[in-house]
Amino acid sequence: MHRIRPAALALFVAAWSLLATAVAQDGGPVPTDPVPTDPVATDPVATDPVPVNPVAIELQVYVVSQVTRDDGTREERFTQATEARPGQVVEYRLVVRNVGDETLPAGIVVVTGPVPEGTQFVAFSATPSDEGLLTEFSADRGTTFYETNVFVGQGEQRRIAEPDTYDAVRWTLLEEFEPAQELTLVYRVTVR
Repeated sequence: MHRIRPAALALFVAAWSLLATAVAQDGGPVPTDPVPTDPVATDPVATDPVPVNPVAIELQVYVVSQVTRDDGTREERFTQATEARPGQVVEYRLVVRNVGDETLPAGIVVVTGPVPEGTQFVAFSATPSDEGLLTEFSADRGTTFYETNVFVGQGEQRRIAEPDTYDAVRWTLLEEFEPAQELTLVYRVTVR
């Protein structure tokens, strides 16, 4: 049994939070987990506060099961996950919220969900692109992302990666993100 440890899950949530990006009022990127490195930022008398990320991400993890109803039809059931066995499908739901007071411009909110070690991405399981959302995939640890035809390798070794080799999913919001607005992004993996 592949156990999803609470501590590892907490680190996974932190990793997702670090991968969400937003813009400060001055137009520069805001760290999601600010760690003051400037002595002025750590001075208790300093008047400039450390910026806070206006994007919050809540990670929800479910094991997906197929059940057969009395009438013979099949449906999916979702159980919050703390562990999963090889062969089980795990669904990650990233609930993204604008917790700030400002509307965030189109294209500035980017959320990346990693495919954990010991799992493989389930093709066609990610929240797809539409007029307000760009969905892209990576198979090189997030170095490059593509909407379709994910390429890996160089020169003559360059090829199109199979979806089960993807190691990250990235979404870019193409519309403004209003204060208190919420968006749920989903993708699935299979435990190896």
